[in-house]
Amino acid sequence: MTPMARRTHTIATALAFSLLCFGCSSTSPPVEYYTLAPLPRSAPVAAVQPQITIAVRPVALPDLLDRPQIVVRTRETTVSVSDFQRWAGTLRKDFSRVLVENLNILLQDLPAAAATDDIALDPDFIVAVHVNRFDGRPEGALVLSALWSIKHSKGTPEMAVRKSLIEERSEAPGYEGLVAAHSRAVAALSREIAAEIRRMQK
Repeated sequence: MTPMARRTHTIATALAFSLLCFGCSSTSPPVEYYTLAPLPRSAPVAAVQPQITIAVRPVALPDLLDRPQIVVRTRETTVSVSDFQRWAGTLRKDFSRVLVENLNILLQDLPAAAATDDIALDPDFIVAVHVNRFDGRPEGALVLSALWSIKHSKGTPEMAVRKSLIEERSEAPGYEGLVAAHSRAVAALSREIAAEIRRMQK
């Protein structure tokens, strides 16, 4: 091997070793997991036999949102998906869970009991929610656009079909503030649904 070839080989070996060491020393950021939060309970409520039962069907999400990663809206027609900011479970099931919890809190004075439709047998009301958009950006606005319906399954064939467009600003930096805005948007939707159930119950 000529001196020039030996020098080239040595440089290439050193470069490869440096790249290997850099790859070993650099680590990916840890994955952070988030979950939606229900409305806070103001005070403990004595257990009573519910007079109204509400079945909540599984919330329908667009394919774009039905994934472990949190989706961030970058422009009107573009989004980004973070590999390191994820939902702890599935957003679809988490949305349904929080909606059920919120309705139980908001309608506890009727008294009413809300549950997913696989548990609520022979309900008085059936709630269905179809989400069209549920995304935003950190330090920006979160938008929830949804079509929802309530069917009075007993007594009368009355049915309400409504559209909600809810916007919540992130009140804290980063993804924590964005997920908190998600929770407030679900709370706002829950209030609209609870108000309609009250109207139909009269």
